[in-house]
Amino acid sequence: MATLTIAIDPELLNAAKLEAERRHLTLDELISDKIKGISTSRPTAEEEEGLIALMRQGPLGDLGPLPTRDEIYEERTRWPRS
Repeated sequence: MATLTIAIDPELLNAAKLEAERRHLTLDELISDKIKGISTSRPTAEEEEGLIALMRQGPLGDLGPLPTRDEIYEERTRWPRS
């Protein structure tokens, strides 16, 4: 195990000690669990690429290229309106 030294506000330290006691953990275990939760919740590079692809795709799937501003304006000013 590696050793970590941190500077922390005394009130926050007391609150952390109380939380560790409430969970029946040592302060080291509480902090270690929190750090593990942060590091394991991050997506891998492959997962990140998949998430980015989903964000670009949009909620309705791949709709193709979006219309330009001029195309939208032309459609809105066309008569008769449908």
